[in-house]
Amino acid sequence: MIISPTLWRCPLCHEPLSLNGRSFACCNGHSFDQAKEGYVNLLLVNRKHSADPGDNREMLESRRSFLQQGFYAPLAATLGEVVRAHFPATTEPLTVLDAGCGEGYYLGQLAQQLGGNVQCIGTDISRAAMRMAARQYPAMQFAVASSFELPLADASVDVLMRVFAPAADAEIARVLKPCGLYLWAYPAAQHLFELRSLIYDAPKLHSVEENLPPIDGMVECPPLNVTYPVTLPDQASVAALLNMTPYYWSASEAKQAHCQRLQSLDLTVDFGVRVMRKAA
Repeated sequence: MIISPTLWRCPLCHEPLSLNGRSFACCNGHSFDQAKEGYVNLLLVNRKHSADPGDNREMLESRRSFLQQGFYAPLAATLGEVVRAHFPATTEPLTVLDAGCGEGYYLGQLAQQLGGNVQCIGTDISRAAMRMAARQYPAMQFAVASSFELPLADASVDVLMRVFAPAADAEIARVLKPCGLYLWAYPAAQHLFELRSLIYDAPKLHSVEENLPPIDGMVECPPLNVTYPVTLPDQASVAALLNMTPYYWSASEAKQAHCQRLQSLDLTVDFGVRVMRKAA
């Protein structure tokens, strides 16, 4: 794994940051301490919408428990296959950014699939997420940051992926290198419909735009669908899925309790993946 201490840029003045001891500093004297786990907090206080934004530790631990059982492994494998298809030369170094990476599962999967000549970096608005990711993947770089203001230089990454997480189209185009690859995975119409049926009295399919708006400077590639059935085999996996999704907060106490008692659950996993490439 390649590691560069000058990957980040200052969120105040946009100059490159260099690591000096345990602090990242720019030429204008702005400094950001590295946490003991290895991540750096580059989310400015005046950019926060709450005291501790993003997913909390309980949600993240449930997500890690669920994902590490491989229930979404086909999505991770598909993302890795698309990256390698667009960048087939395994000897060429790649910089991969996961914007809104959570506890780092998909970034970790890509690192395994793509090999050692890849520099993996992740950002998330949640400090708890970055703490967990940095502990799990110490060879990668992580920063608390908003996907709407990425602390990276223009044209600095080869691949930008995001799984569910929100982002700004202009930032995606800005940080990608010419010919860089953008992957956005989102829930398609049937995703987890069986769980939705347990939560809502009148469940609806996910609303998915048929014609997504273009992004300036980006070229659309054929989209992908990753759809398959999966069975959650025990009470713990059902509870982990519920706790990691927004459906937990939508469910009444009675429906939460019912879901938590389920001994298994058959589900439809249905992802869409938008694939775009930045113009040369």
